This record gives sequence, structure tokens and C-alpha cells, in this order.
Amino acid sequence: MSREEEPQRQIPLVGQNNFRDLGGYETADGRRVKWRHLYRSGDLSELTDGDVESLAALGIRTVVDLRGEVEAEKKGPDRLPRGAALASIAIEPGDLSPILGPAFATGDFSTIPEDLLLQINRQYIRDWRHRLDSLLRLAAEPAGRPLVFHCSHGKDRAGIGAALLLSALGVPWDSVMEDYLLSNHQRREQVDLGLSSMRESAARKRGIAAHEVDLTNILGLFLVHPSYLGAAHAEIISLYGSVQAFICDGIGWSDSDLQLLRDGLLE
Repeated sequence: MSREEEPQRQIPLVGQNNFRDLGGYETADGRRVKWRHLYRSGDLSELTDGDVESLAALGIRTVVDLRGEVEAEKKGPDRLPRGAALASIAIEPGDLSPILGPAFATGDFSTIPEDLLLQINRQYIRDWRHRLDSLLRLAAEPAGRPLVFHCSHGKDRAGIGAALLLSALGVPWDSVMEDYLLSNHQRREQVDLGLSSMRESAARKRGIAAHEVDLTNILGLFLVHPSYLGAAHAEIISLYGSVQAFICDGIGWSDSDLQLLRDGLLE
């Protein structure tokens, strides 16, 4: 397939604007990730009937939900295409309500740590290795593909999952980061609306002008930044020395495991 004939990375859906194909990325040894086998996304609870049919047309066999139980209940269950199996692999940042609750209630975001997303992403690496292992092993199963994995917005947990999968396939880190940052482009309209609403709400609660509201400390709830994935990467390097060592020593993958993944997903 020539580059002119390559499928679009974004799969246009009405009810989810961050559904993306992980195909097409080149590996360090000159191969490429196959198109139409692996997808990453935000939650699938608001898909339209037409969206569900679009996923059925892609042949989706497995949907991996990385959201926590309470989170999934709040947003609602995924809408699955016919014939797709659901796998719940909850990866949770912990209870953030003591941090976020007072800030949202008062409209004063200065109490939220500036490095909150960096802390959370480091925690995902330290505390949720077994769940990341489960995601990679599902992706390695030929019978379960095409597969899509998702969290709430498709940017943080899905971003780390995509980073590990692409790294396991041999995609260079620059390309991994490129894929990670695409969430900002895909979600731009939604992010702009969300931040505008947050700014206006905070201004009313505090009795100040909207332009006086500082949203700096909550941008990580809406956007991704290189430093966020960089924090996960730094944690991996600190603990294991390299991403490949994390995959092998941290989550217990053998050479044959990696070979199975690569044989099925590279061309």
C-alpha cells in the first residue's frame, strides 16, 4: 500500500472524536505497523447507531475498557459493535476528589499541584504494570483483533498504552510522542468548549472577570503535553533503564512474546 492509499488515522465518529488507528508508524528496523488492527480511543458510551455500525464495518472484535468501575458507571457502558467482546482492565489514578473537589467548588485552581498529571503518569508505571501487561497480551492475540482500547478521553491511560504498544513493536520514541500529542488536535473543539465553560463558571463563583481565572493547573485534565508522557518515560528509565527493559523485566515479556506481537502487527 502506497502512502497515497493509506487509510486515515482518525476514524470519524459522531460520538467520539479521538478514535484513531495506530497503523502506519515505521519501526527502527524499517517495518511498519499494520493498519486496521489496533485502535485507541476515548470512551464509547456516546456512540450513535451509525458509529456502532462504523465500528462493526471495521471488524472490531475486542474492546478494552481502561476506565475504573465508578468512572465507567458514571459515563455509562460502552456501545459495542455486534460480535465484539468487552475486556475491562481498570487502571485508576486513585481518588482525586480531595484535590479536585474543593478547586472546582470554589473556582480557585491554585491548590491543584502543577505536576498532578506527571505524578499520575509515574504512578501508572509503578502501580499498574500488571494491567498494562494485560493490555499488551490482548493486543498480541490474533483472534482478538482488530482491537480498540480506551479510557475516558483517550489521552492519558490510552496514551500510555499506545506508547508501550508502539515501543514494543519497535517504533522510535519520537513517533510515539507524535502519536501521543495527536489527542490535542483531535479534541481541540471539545477542549476549547470545556475550558471556556470552566473559566466562566469559576469567574461566577469568585466574582471576578473571566480573563482573571488562571486555568494553568487544570490544563492537564483537558490537554496532553510532552512532559506528561515524558514523566512516564522517565519513571521507566529510572526503574528499568529502557522501555524495552520495562516490557521484558517490568511486565515479564519474553522474546517469544515480543516476536508474536511483532509478527502479527508489523509488515
